[in-house]
Amino acid sequence: MVKVLHSDAQPHLLDALLALFETKWPDFESTLTNERFPSPLLLLAAPNRLVGGLSFTTALLPDRATEAVWINAVMVLPEFQRKGFASELIDLGCATARAFGANRLFVYTDVPNLYIKLGWQNVTSDKGGQVFNKVLGCAQ
Repeated sequence: MVKVLHSDAQPHLLDALLALFETKWPDFESTLTNERFPSPLLLLAAPNRLVGGLSFTTALLPDRATEAVWINAVMVLPEFQRKGFASELIDLGCATARAFGANRLFVYTDVPNLYIKLGWQNVTSDKGGQVFNKVLGCAQ
Protein backbone atom coordinates (compact mmCIF):
# COMPACT_ATOMS: atom_id res chain seq x y z
CA MET A 1 0.00 0.00 0.00
CA VAL A 2 1.26 3.47 -0.92
CA LYS A 3 -0.01 6.65 0.72
CA VAL A 4 0.61 10.37 0.50
CA LEU A 5 1.10 12.28 3.75
CA HIS A 6 1.88 15.82 4.74
CA SER A 7 5.41 15.97 6.12
CA ASP A 8 4.05 17.66 9.25
CA ALA A 9 2.91 14.16 10.24
CA GLN A 10 6.40 12.66 9.64
CA PRO A 11 8.95 15.51 10.04
CA HIS A 12 11.76 13.03 10.72
CA LEU A 13 11.59 12.06 7.01
CA LEU A 14 12.48 15.53 5.68
CA ASP A 15 16.21 14.76 5.55
CA ALA A 16 15.44 11.57 3.62
CA LEU A 17 13.25 13.55 1.20
CA LEU A 18 16.04 16.04 0.60
CA ALA A 19 18.48 13.16 -0.01
CA LEU A 20 15.98 11.58 -2.43
CA PHE A 21 15.70 14.83 -4.41
CA GLU A 22 19.51 15.09 -4.48
CA THR A 23 19.73 11.68 -6.19
CA LYS A 24 17.96 13.20 -9.20
CA TRP A 25 19.17 16.80 -8.87
CA PRO A 26 22.66 16.75 -7.25
CA ASP A 27 22.69 20.54 -7.00
CA PHE A 28 19.23 20.66 -5.38
CA GLU A 29 19.37 23.46 -2.87
CA SER A 30 16.21 24.26 -1.03
CA THR A 31 14.80 24.76 2.36
CA LEU A 32 11.99 22.22 2.51
CA THR A 33 10.07 24.15 5.15
CA ASN A 34 9.38 27.85 5.40
CA GLU A 35 6.49 29.96 6.65
CA ARG A 36 6.10 31.39 3.11
CA PHE A 37 5.07 28.08 1.49
CA PRO A 38 3.40 24.78 2.46
CA SER A 39 5.28 21.85 3.97
CA PRO A 40 6.32 19.03 1.60
CA LEU A 41 4.28 15.95 0.81
CA LEU A 42 5.68 12.44 1.28
CA LEU A 43 4.91 9.31 -0.75
CA LEU A 44 5.29 6.32 1.56
CA ALA A 45 5.14 2.60 0.85
CA ALA A 46 4.65 0.12 3.67
CA PRO A 47 6.32 0.04 6.13
CA ASN A 48 7.01 3.79 6.01
CA ARG A 49 9.50 3.57 3.13
CA LEU A 50 9.91 6.95 1.44
CA VAL A 51 9.42 6.41 -2.30
CA GLY A 52 8.71 9.95 -3.48
CA GLY A 53 7.61 13.41 -2.56
CA LEU A 54 6.74 16.94 -3.55
CA SER A 55 8.16 20.18 -2.21
CA PHE A 56 7.17 23.82 -2.58
CA THR A 57 9.03 27.10 -2.77
CA THR A 58 8.32 30.73 -3.51
CA ALA A 59 9.73 32.53 -6.54
CA LEU A 60 8.97 35.40 -8.81
CA LEU A 61 6.46 34.90 -11.60
CA PRO A 62 7.71 35.09 -15.18
CA ASP A 63 6.67 38.79 -15.22
CA ARG A 64 9.22 39.29 -12.40
CA ALA A 65 6.80 41.54 -10.54
CA THR A 66 5.06 39.16 -8.16
CA GLU A 67 6.16 36.33 -5.89
CA ALA A 68 4.06 33.15 -5.83
CA VAL A 69 4.03 29.57 -4.52
CA TRP A 70 5.66 27.07 -6.88
CA ILE A 71 6.10 23.31 -6.90
CA ASN A 72 9.84 23.01 -6.44
CA ALA A 73 10.29 19.27 -6.97
CA VAL A 74 8.21 16.16 -7.65
CA MET A 75 9.90 12.80 -7.62
CA VAL A 76 8.79 9.17 -7.51
CA LEU A 77 11.27 6.28 -7.43
CA PRO A 78 11.41 4.36 -10.74
CA GLU A 79 9.73 1.21 -9.43
CA PHE A 80 6.71 3.30 -8.37
CA GLN A 81 6.43 5.34 -11.56
CA ARG A 82 3.65 4.99 -14.14
CA LYS A 83 1.14 4.16 -11.40
CA GLY A 84 -0.40 7.61 -10.94
CA PHE A 85 1.58 8.59 -7.84
CA ALA A 86 3.12 11.75 -9.35
CA SER A 87 -0.37 12.88 -10.38
CA GLU A 88 -1.64 12.13 -6.89
CA LEU A 89 1.20 14.16 -5.35
CA ILE A 90 0.50 17.08 -7.69
CA ASP A 91 -3.27 17.00 -7.04
CA LEU A 92 -2.72 16.93 -3.29
CA GLY A 93 -0.10 19.65 -3.75
CA CYS A 94 -2.79 21.83 -5.34
CA ALA A 95 -5.15 21.20 -2.44
CA THR A 96 -2.35 21.88 0.05
CA ALA A 97 -1.40 25.15 -1.63
CA ARG A 98 -5.07 26.20 -1.74
CA ALA A 99 -5.47 25.46 1.98
CA PHE A 100 -2.27 27.46 2.57
CA GLY A 101 -3.97 30.45 0.92
CA ALA A 102 -2.57 30.38 -2.61
CA ASN A 103 -5.03 31.03 -5.43
CA ARG A 104 -2.60 29.82 -8.14
CA LEU A 105 0.25 27.33 -8.14
CA PHE A 106 3.18 27.36 -10.58
CA VAL A 107 5.74 24.84 -11.79
CA TYR A 108 8.77 24.88 -14.10
CA THR A 109 9.00 21.45 -15.69
CA ASP A 110 10.56 19.35 -18.40
CA VAL A 111 7.62 16.91 -18.34
CA PRO A 112 4.82 19.13 -19.67
CA ASN A 113 2.46 16.30 -20.64
CA LEU A 114 1.95 15.37 -16.99
CA TYR A 115 0.74 18.86 -16.15
CA ILE A 116 -1.31 19.22 -19.34
CA LYS A 117 -3.09 15.97 -18.45
CA LEU A 118 -3.92 17.43 -15.03
CA GLY A 119 -5.42 20.60 -16.50
CA TRP A 120 -2.53 23.03 -15.96
CA GLN A 121 -2.10 25.96 -18.37
CA ASN A 122 1.17 26.81 -20.13
CA VAL A 123 2.47 30.27 -19.22
CA THR A 124 5.83 30.38 -21.02
CA SER A 125 8.71 28.16 -22.10
CA ASP A 126 12.42 28.23 -22.76
CA LYS A 127 15.01 25.71 -23.92
CA GLY A 128 15.09 24.04 -20.48
CA GLY A 129 11.41 23.60 -19.77
CA GLN A 130 8.00 25.14 -19.47
CA VAL A 131 6.20 27.16 -16.84
CA PHE A 132 2.65 26.05 -16.06
CA ASN A 133 0.10 27.35 -13.61
CA LYS A 134 -3.07 26.02 -12.09
CA VAL A 135 -5.84 28.26 -10.80
CA LEU A 136 -6.79 26.86 -7.41
CA GLY A 137 -9.95 28.81 -6.70
CA CYS A 138 -10.82 30.20 -3.32
CA ALA A 139 -8.83 29.04 -0.32
CA GLN A 140 -10.90 27.17 2.21
